[in-house]
Amino acid sequence: MKKLILSVVLCLLAMPALAIVPKEFDTKENRVILDKVEQMLHSIKTMKSRFSEFTSKDGDFMKHGNFYLSRPNKMRLIYDAPSDIEFVADGMYFIYYDKGFDQVSYLEIDQTPAAILLKPDFTFDDPEFTVTGIVQDLDEYHISAVKTKEAELGELTLITGIDPVDFRQWELVDAKGIKSTVGLYETEMNKPVDESLFVFKKK
Repeated sequence: MKKLILSVVLCLLAMPALAIVPKEFDTKENRVILDKVEQMLHSIKTMKSRFSEFTSKDGDFMKHGNFYLSRPNKMRLIYDAPSDIEFVADGMYFIYYDKGFDQVSYLEIDQTPAAILLKPDFTFDDPEFTVTGIVQDLDEYHISAVKTKEAELGELTLITGIDPVDFRQWELVDAKGIKSTVGLYETEMNKPVDESLFVFKKK
């Protein structure tokens, strides 16, 4: 299980930031969608919520935890017990911590898709990624992308509401076809978040 989680995470972390918009998706209607989602991301200063994570290979098992965000460049995911995994963006690095194995891994934030949420100047025209899908599904927008030069690493989908345009979840399909979905709920926006949450400390 831990190897699967690490594999999904490393695939996710290998993908820097959305995106080039190919001609087939670069329509007036899609540009309106992309602009709305960009504006939503830019409006987020802080965010905290509960999250649920489901991975297709896990069957019916679902993990839960707390998600914290402080833009720019700070984020944390803390999984509920019995999981002993944490992710911390401390302003400079995105840190993976497996307490069970006492394993710590560091990546620069710009090397991760966390930049979608963390960069103050994020744009869908960033050349590191290529948009592969823009879909309006009932009351949601689904925007998918792959790494421009390494599409084989997997596809990331950002999911928002339509009215209002709010951040709801993300999905990742990795190189092996394993799908990981993280949904957010009980979300609080632009309220004070304890900055000590983004200071990484081994426990």
